[in-house]
Amino acid sequence: MKFTNIILSLMSLALLNSCSSLLPFDETEKNVSEAVEEPLRPLQTKVNTLQTLPNLYKTQTRKDKASAQTLHQFQGALLLKQQGKLSLARERFIALSEQYPNLSGVWLQLALLAKQQDNDDIQLQHKEMTRYLNNAISANPLNYLAHNEFALVLRQQGQFQQALSHYESAIKSWPAFAEGYLNRGILYDLYMGRKSLALVDYELYQALSDDNSRQLKGWIIDLKRQIKRDQAVTEAGAML
Repeated sequence: MKFTNIILSLMSLALLNSCSSLLPFDETEKNVSEAVEEPLRPLQTKVNTLQTLPNLYKTQTRKDKASAQTLHQFQGALLLKQQGKLSLARERFIALSEQYPNLSGVWLQLALLAKQQDNDDIQLQHKEMTRYLNNAISANPLNYLAHNEFALVLRQQGQFQQALSHYESAIKSWPAFAEGYLNRGILYDLYMGRKSLALVDYELYQALSDDNSRQLKGWIIDLKRQIKRDQAVTEAGAML
């Protein structure tokens, strides 16, 4: 009986040792399989990098906080704008601009109100918007929304290089500014004929905004076809 107990003990010990030796292996194998992930595409890597970069305009405005009274006045004017009371909102923003000429956001709102106004004279509208947007950018060169709006005005005026400069300033202020990439892409695509750069911007916008609209997908597919066709023509010409 004692001998049998000894044999059973040895068998139990051996079985325990074999199981314990398997556990770390199984766990290690599991960890290795979990660690193996599909590598990120270059576009997604770039997007991840852009999203880690700060929004310089918002960072600065948080440091330079307006007084509670000024913020209350600004929010009141914004509410009037949202309610469609544009003339009254404009009066409030003009009063704020006279009292606080260094507040970039006030000038931007005046430019946006000028854009919303029904005006048959587009040149007069652009002139008014240009004045307000220049003031907004002078008050704060990091105001990416003002740069974006100014670029749109300049594009409509046929000043494509100047528009490009403002889009680049907007993106420099906030590297993850999705709308900036879309608008710059449109400028490259339709107005400057720089198709490859337009494709990069469209894809960046799509990844940053999660825009899966059929329209955007169509633009990207069409651009790829154009680029491929142009490359084929260039290669054929080189063979002549």
